[in-house]
Amino acid sequence: MACFLGLATALILLAGGQFHNAQADDPPTEITTKVYVVDTKGNQLKAPEQFTVTATNSNVNCVNVSVPGYNPVETASSVKFGIDPAFQTMIGSSSRIMSLDVPNKRVVVTDQPVDPDAAPKIEYMDMAFLNALVSHEMMQPFNTISEGFVNLLEGMKAGISFNGAPQLSMQFYGQLAPSSITVIYKYQPASATVNYVNDKANGAIVTTDSFDGFVAKTGEYTPVAPAGYQLVDPKPIAYTLAKDTNNLTVHVVPKTAPVVPSGPSDNPVPAKQESSTTPTVPTPSKQPTVTEQPAVPNYAAVKGAAVYATKGIYLYKTANFKNSQRIAKYPKVKRVNRPMFVVVNYARSTNGTLRYKVRDVNHGSKTAGKVGYITANRKYVVPVYYQTMPKNDKMTVINKKGVNAYKQVNLTHKITNYKKGTRLTVKKIVKHNLTTRYQLANGNYITGNKKLVIQGNY
Repeated sequence: MACFLGLATALILLAGGQFHNAQADDPPTEITTKVYVVDTKGNQLKAPEQFTVTATNSNVNCVNVSVPGYNPVETASSVKFGIDPAFQTMIGSSSRIMSLDVPNKRVVVTDQPVDPDAAPKIEYMDMAFLNALVSHEMMQPFNTISEGFVNLLEGMKAGISFNGAPQLSMQFYGQLAPSSITVIYKYQPASATVNYVNDKANGAIVTTDSFDGFVAKTGEYTPVAPAGYQLVDPKPIAYTLAKDTNNLTVHVVPKTAPVVPSGPSDNPVPAKQESSTTPTVPTPSKQPTVTEQPAVPNYAAVKGAAVYATKGIYLYKTANFKNSQRIAKYPKVKRVNRPMFVVVNYARSTNGTLRYKVRDVNHGSKTAGKVGYITANRKYVVPVYYQTMPKNDKMTVINKKGVNAYKQVNLTHKITNYKKGTRLTVKKIVKHNLTTRYQLANGNYITGNKKLVIQGNY
């Protein structure tokens, strides 16, 4: 085993609960370590950082890997040290993973040999061993295996710290020689409620929206004006999801009546000039291949309404669908995960096929906020909200987080939450702006969103 950077004649290595020494002849001169902080689902919780240790400068600080909302003792799951390639053969491993095993009250240490076909070497640190190690290294005492795991990592000072940024310890950093350190916390789901409030009515809630994510997730929410209202500020709202309640507020005001310009018959000259380049086709000159047409069939979703895709579809730059103009792909997924859009306008392709011009409202996804064209074919895209009563007056909750029941039709004054699988009896369907609600037999209201409830007993 190599001596690290020539700073010592031996490395202290942990193997089978025993310490032994290893010599080196020609150690590398520096190591750059990148530090990543993620959760068990791979979500990034902090921006990556890095530091470099050289033969002439080992006085560097550990990276603080603490994350707001993540108590290390409660949520730290594992840490992976990816060993620098220059040291792998000498150390005999390509990586070391230290993970917490709470049920068995132990820390599991897994070394992956350099040979990828070789079986991993697995060792265990129980409470007794950790207590002895804590005493030997003068680390903080602990009462549970979770505390022992965190205190062990903190005391090692091998490049990371949950409390501040202490100076790196060459004793443990040297034995691992990591080119990367990945700290993994337990996944913690989080959600946010978006309240659209009317500034002209003392902040009364017009409608609400919600989206899911995870604790510490950052992003931007793109507001979409409810029917009959306009946004006070159309800019996206930046957010960071916390462990507890997350509320965003979007300010809206009622739309004012637009000024109707004079018709084409009152302005014959401009009309002739506008169509002079293409006199036989009433198409705007900026988009000569697409004709905007307000006339749409009865089945078409109204402007401002939400629709979702029941099969795989694409979002395109124009109403003439070409592979080269695809903006995003939406594969077929389960009902509760279907991608949603708000219809902002209509268009027809050159052969007259109806398209929806939409805004992607799949909050938290990479495509959120994108605007383009999708098919209006009912075999692929349908309204998100039910428009009819179920035949047997029964609805079943399908959302994994359940569905809330409210006293008011605008879904305010929450009464209770019905868990997934609950069967409910409804007595009527009520339209609210461009959405629908079902009134329960007890007089309370639930959403008519097909991603959250389904007609019938299931």
